Amino acid sequence: SIRRQRQMCIRDRPDLLIHPSVLEGVYINDLVETSKARDIPLVVIMNSWDNPCSKRAMVGTPDWLLVWGPQTHQHALDYVGTPVERTVKFGAAQFELYRDPPRIDRDTFCDRHDIDPAKRILLYAGSSKGTDEFAHLREIDDAIELGRLPNLALVYRPHPWGNGGKGGERILDHAWKHVRIESSMRGYLEALRDGDQRMTFPDYRDTRDTLKAIDALVSPLSTIVVEAALVGKPALCFLPMEEADARHFQLIMPLKHFEDMFNMEEFLIARGREELIPGLEDLVARIGDATFVTRLRQASEHFVTPFEQPYAGRLTQFCEDAAAAGTATSTP
Repeated sequence: SIRRQRQMCIRDRPDLLIHPSVLEGVYINDLVETSKARDIPLVVIMNSWDNPCSKRAMVGTPDWLLVWGPQTHQHALDYVGTPVERTVKFGAAQFELYRDPPRIDRDTFCDRHDIDPAKRILLYAGSSKGTDEFAHLREIDDAIELGRLPNLALVYRPHPWGNGGKGGERILDHAWKHVRIESSMRGYLEALRDGDQRMTFPDYRDTRDTLKAIDALVSPLSTIVVEAALVGKPALCFLPMEEADARHFQLIMPLKHFEDMFNMEEFLIARGREELIPGLEDLVARIGDATFVTRLRQASEHFVTPFEQPYAGRLTQFCEDAAAAGTATSTP
């Protein structure tokens, strides 16, 4: 409660308040009010891609807002209203693990998933948007079998709270020809098949290890499309627009934070089921194209600003500087 927050501020007399946030929620309004009332600088760190443009639901503004990169910097100015000098492109803490090498190499990944290492590996990364991922996998599996996508293995990794999309309980036991279930998420699909639809919180290093091992990625609307670009893996954003019963997908597809990606030629887009296999043909043709990978990494910097120094050290220094600078209304 705001009363407890103010009591804490009086008792502990902190020099700075710092709050990772989606820019909405139970405490953020209280924190903004408390920081103003006690004249304590407040640093808010955005958590997810869409926070500044679609989640912003706070009264007032913090003294500092740390955003991912140029896109969310502009969204913060437009929709959150933080001053430009107090809105900082700072990268994303959760993507720091991509600095580290994977725990397994590609050959080990292939062995673990019964994949011929000579094949190209396409990852279908599920989303939380309720689309028919089972049907998408069947269509890709058939295209591989028919030779439209030759020399390709397909790995499926469900979103940890996406339930495998519409009717996702069908995925685990289907007689796939070329589809492999990503090993760290098999237990999730087994629980789903048994009727357990609880959210899970898998080890994020498994995501990193998988992205480092595969050659290309396809996914409905999901942040993992940007993550693939960060590690230089060509990605296809699949928009099954005809799936009218995928209500969540239909609601979020027009949101502002996706717009820039849709307009970038480095991110391939398949609009509708008819474009899925042609889009994948184009995608796999980009595998091994060093020039394209360079462009893709550069395009990803529009969403997440890269830094040479690790996030933790930069954040420590920033907080020291912010505490010294005081609130936005402090007198120098």
